[in-house]
Amino acid sequence: MNSKLASLLTAAAALSGPSLALAQESAEGTRVSYRYSDYDEDALSATPLDGSPQRYHIRTQQLTVDTPLAGGMLKAGLTSEVMSGSSPWFLLPDESGRPLQVMSGATIKESRQEVSLAWDRDQGGGNGYGFSASYSAENDYRATSIGAERRQALTDALTLGYGGSFSHDVIHPSDALIFDRIAQDQKNTTSAFISLAQVLDRSRVLQAGLQLTHSSGFLSDPYKRFYAGGRFLNDRRPDQRTQAAALLRYRHALTTADAALHADYRYAQDSWGVRSHTIDLAWYQSLGQDWKLIPGIRFYSQDAASFHAFFSDSQNPGRYYSGDYRLGDYGALSASLDLRKRFGEFELVIGIDRYRSSADYALGGSSGDDPGLVSFTQASVGFDFRF
Repeated sequence: MNSKLASLLTAAAALSGPSLALAQESAEGTRVSYRYSDYDEDALSATPLDGSPQRYHIRTQQLTVDTPLAGGMLKAGLTSEVMSGSSPWFLLPDESGRPLQVMSGATIKESRQEVSLAWDRDQGGGNGYGFSASYSAENDYRATSIGAERRQALTDALTLGYGGSFSHDVIHPSDALIFDRIAQDQKNTTSAFISLAQVLDRSRVLQAGLQLTHSSGFLSDPYKRFYAGGRFLNDRRPDQRTQAAALLRYRHALTTADAALHADYRYAQDSWGVRSHTIDLAWYQSLGQDWKLIPGIRFYSQDAASFHAFFSDSQNPGRYYSGDYRLGDYGALSASLDLRKRFGEFELVIGIDRYRSSADYALGGSSGDDPGLVSFTQASVGFDFRF
C-alpha cells in the first residue's frame, strides 16, 4: 500500500475520535501542535427585548504532543478557553405572535480547561487498537470521559473498526437560588460505533459507519426559560435521549493534480424527534514549494424536537417544553479556508471559517426564524513541528 493511500485509509478509519489515526500520522517521531482560535458570534440582527445584543466571544488555545510510547503513539492535549458575552434566555410573543428575544441580563465571563490523553498501537496489516480519556472543567461544569477503539483487517482491502466511550458530566449552575435553578445534577452518556473502510483502488477509500449514543440524567438547560401563558418556566426536557447516526465517507487522492477530495455525509435521528443531515466537502490542494490550500463547505439541516416551541399560550404547555433554538428546525451553511506552509519540519497553519444559520435553509420547512439562531466567524493560527 502506498503512503498516500495509507494516509487516506487512516483518515477514513476513525469514526469517534482521533486515536485511531495516531500511529501513521506520527510515525516519523514526535509532533508538537499549537492552535489559537478566535470565535466571534454575530450580534442579534434585531435589538432584543431585553439584555445585551452582544453574543459569545471565545478565545481558545490548544497544545497537543504526539510521541512514541510503549510500542504505540501517545497523544496528550491541553485546551484553554476564555468566554464572554450574552446568550438567548427565552422568547416572548409580540402583538402579532412573532417571537421576540430576551437575552441573559449580564455579560458572562468564564473559562474552561481540558486535558486529554489518547494512546494507539498499530499492529500492522490494518490492525490496531487505542484508548482515550479526557477531563474538562469550567465554572459550573465538569466532564470526564473514557473510550476504547479497535480496528481489524478483514481482507487486504477491507478494515473493520469498532469501539465505545462513556462520559460523566456534573453541572452546578451559577445563581441557582436567584433564578430558581437546580443546585447540582448530572448526566451520563454512552456511545458505541462500528465501521467498515473499503479500499476501492490505489487512490480511493470508502467508509460506512453506524453510531448509537444514549444519554440519561439531567438533559435540560438550566440557563433557559420558557414563556407559557404569562408564566415563566424552567426549560424541561426528557431525562433520556437515544440517538442513532449513519456516516458515509469518501476519500479520493488525485495524484496528477497533487490533491485530495474529502466528502462526508451524516444522517442522525433521536428519540426527541430531531432528524438531521450533514454534508461536508473539502479539497486538499498542494501548491508546490510546500504550500497547501484547503477550502471546504458544509451544509446542515435539522427538524425540531417534538416538544420544541417558541412559547406557549397555555399555562400548562405539557410535560416537556423548550424554546432553545438548538432544538428547533433550521439549517446552516459554512465555508472554510485553511492555508499551510511547511518550512522543513515546521508547518504554519492559518484558517478562517464563516458559519450562518437560518430557518430558510431547513430541508423540511420551518416554523419561522428563531431570533436566537447563531452565525459566527472563527479565525485560527498555529503550527505543527516534528522532531
